[in-house]
Amino acid sequence: MKKNIFGIILAGMAMFSFTSCEDYFDDVPNNAMSLDDVFENRGLTLEWLTNVYSYFPDFTNRYAGGTAMFWGPGTIEGYLPWDWVETHNIIHGTMYPSTDFVNRIWREYYRGIQYANIYLANVDKCSRMPDNEKEWTKAECRALRAMFYFNMVKLYGPVPLVGDRIFGVDEPTSDYMLPRATVDQCFDYILSELDDVLKSGRLASQFTERIYNAQMKGNLTQEAVEGLRSIVLLFRASYLYNGDPYFQGLANTDGTKLFPQSRDEQKWRDALKAALDIINSGKFRLTYRDKDKKLTEDITKADPYYSVFEASRGSSDNEEMIYGRTNSSNETYAMVPRFGNLASNYDKGGGAYTVPLQFVDLFFTAEGKRIDDEDSGYFTYDNDNIPTAVRGANAIIQALECKDTYNTELSPNHSYFRIASGHPVMKQFYDREARFYLNVTFQYRPWDFDKDTPVEMEYNGNSGPNGNTHDYPIFGTITRKLYYAKTPNWDMAMVLRLGEIYLNAAECYAELGELDKAIEYMNVIRARAGVAEYKTSAADNTLGARGKEKLALPAYDQETVLKAIYRERILELSYESKHYFDVRRWGVANGTWRGNDNDPQMTDSWVYPAYHKGGEGGEMLGFNVNAIGQTDANKNVIFYKRFVQDTRVFNKRMSLFPIPQTDLYRNDLLVQNPGWSAEEN
Repeated sequence: MKKNIFGIILAGMAMFSFTSCEDYFDDVPNNAMSLDDVFENRGLTLEWLTNVYSYFPDFTNRYAGGTAMFWGPGTIEGYLPWDWVETHNIIHGTMYPSTDFVNRIWREYYRGIQYANIYLANVDKCSRMPDNEKEWTKAECRALRAMFYFNMVKLYGPVPLVGDRIFGVDEPTSDYMLPRATVDQCFDYILSELDDVLKSGRLASQFTERIYNAQMKGNLTQEAVEGLRSIVLLFRASYLYNGDPYFQGLANTDGTKLFPQSRDEQKWRDALKAALDIINSGKFRLTYRDKDKKLTEDITKADPYYSVFEASRGSSDNEEMIYGRTNSSNETYAMVPRFGNLASNYDKGGGAYTVPLQFVDLFFTAEGKRIDDEDSGYFTYDNDNIPTAVRGANAIIQALECKDTYNTELSPNHSYFRIASGHPVMKQFYDREARFYLNVTFQYRPWDFDKDTPVEMEYNGNSGPNGNTHDYPIFGTITRKLYYAKTPNWDMAMVLRLGEIYLNAAECYAELGELDKAIEYMNVIRARAGVAEYKTSAADNTLGARGKEKLALPAYDQETVLKAIYRERILELSYESKHYFDVRRWGVANGTWRGNDNDPQMTDSWVYPAYHKGGEGGEMLGFNVNAIGQTDANKNVIFYKRFVQDTRVFNKRMSLFPIPQTDLYRNDLLVQNPGWSAEEN
C-alpha cells in the first residue's frame, strides 16, 4: 500500500473535473512516461494497483490526510490537545460544508475510484502479465473501488455513482453533472461488485493449507472481501440507513427520495447470514492466550488481559484477524507519557491522547457489572467534598496490589498493574475488567518498561501540564490500547476481526427479535474478556463458560438487549475506528434512543454514563490536572476532583458529513444533507 509517484502527480483533481488519462503524467520529469508505457510494463502496472490500495484509509496516524481521519479524538473515546487536530472541528461544532477535510476526503475517494477505473480499463493491455494475474488483480481492484464507495456512504450518505467511467477534459461539462444515487442504489452497487468478485473465484485466499500466508498481507483476499461485505450489509441494515425519519425527506432535484422511507427487516436477515457464514467457516478463531501468553483453545485457561491484548493486534499470527492494513502508521507517540525531567533512557512521547471520564466510566467492574448498578461495589466519592488530612487520604486512595482474578499463582511481575513505591492509587482504578487496564493509563500507574516509575499527571508531575507544554493529558488519563510498540510482529493495523463479527451477529439477532441468540453471541465476547456473562432469559440458571454465575439484565426487551450489545461493542472495539460510525448508525450519538435532539436523554447508563447528557456532545469531565483548589491538607487527593475539561457539540445533522460546498457550486444536481444548507444554518 505504499505511496509512489502516481499518488502525487494528480494534485488538485476534484470530482468530475478530471484531466485526460495521458495528462495524469504531465508532472513526470521530461514526460518520460505515458499511460501506454505504464501498462506495457508488469512492474509499473502493479505499482498502479499499489497506488489504488493507498486510498484505503489509514486510521492510525494522528496527522490524518488523504482519505483518512484519526477518529478516536472525534468521539468520547479520547481527545488530542493540539490546534491542528482535524477532529476538533467535529466535536466543537465548527465543521461546515467548506471545511478542508470535508472536501479533501470526498475528492480523494473519487480520485481513488478514478485510478481504479483506469487500472480496470488498461490492465488487459499488459502483455507481460499472465492472464490469471490480470483477473486476480482486477477482482481486487473492483473490491477496493466498492470499499471506497462504502466509506463515502458511511461519511456522506448516498453519493453519485461513476461506474466504470473515466472522465476527461474533452467531454461535455453536462456529463460530469451526476445526481446523488439513493442509499439503496449505492449499497446495491457496492454489494453487486463484492458479490461478483467473490463468485468469480478469482480472488486469492489468505490461507495456504489453513495457515495464514504472510505474502497476502494487505491484499483483499477472498476471506477479507467476505468479511468487508458483512460489514457493508450491517450498515445497510442499520437505523441510519434503514428508515431513520430524520433523513426521509432528503430528495434530489427531480424529487427522488434518497433514503428508505421505512425499515426493511430483510436487510437484517442478510447481515446475519453474512456474519454467521464467517463464524461457521472455521477459518478464524477468537484469540485466547494463557498466563504465559501462549495460545490456548480452553477459555478456562485463557487470561483475559493477554487475550484481549492480542485480539486487536494487527499481525499475521493473530488467528482472529480477518483483514489488516499494511504500511499503516501505527503511531504511538501520543500514548507514551511525556516523562519530563527523567533520564534520556526513558521512552518519551507526547502523552496527550487522553480519555474523558465519561468513557473511563463505561468499563465494567471485574464482575462485569456497570458501575451504576446498585450492587456493583464500585467505589464512589463525593466530588464536592474531597478528603483532607483530617478525613484521611485513605478514604480515596490505597496501595494494595491489583491481582489478576484468573491467575492467582503467577509471578510477582504479572498483574494488571503494580504499585510504585510511595504512590498509592485511587480506589476507582481497582477491581475493573481487563479491558479497562488494556485501554487506560491512569494516575500513578507504572509504565510497562519501568515498574518503579509511575506516570504522574498532576500539575508538576513527570507527565503533567506544569505550565510549559501542550503535551499532557487534559483529562488526567492517557489512551493505552493499540500500544504494541514493544510487541513482535506488529506490522498491520487491524481493520476487521472475528470478535467484531460475533458482535455483528448479536446485533442482527437482537434486531430480528431473537434475543436469547443475541445474548448468546454477545456472551462469547464477554467470556473472553473475563466478565460474567448475561443470562439469556430470566429463567436461565446455567453457569457461564468460565464457571461464573451469570448476571441478569434489568429487562429482556429488545431495546435493553440492543443497548447491552452496543455497550459491549463500544468497549471491545474501542480505538479501532468503530465508535464514530457505530453511534451514528445506531441513532444514539445525540444521547437519545433513536430520536432527535429534543427527545429525552437516555439515563439508563448503557451507551453513555447515566450522569452524562448530550451523547457525543455535552460536558466532558476530567481529573484536576491543573491543581485547582489545592492545599497542603488535600494535595494528595485533590487531583481526583472532577472538572469539566471540554464542552462538545453534537446534533442530529452530524450523523453525516455535509456535501462539500465546492461540489455543490460545481454540480447543480447535487443536494445538501439535512441541517447543512445555508438556510438551515
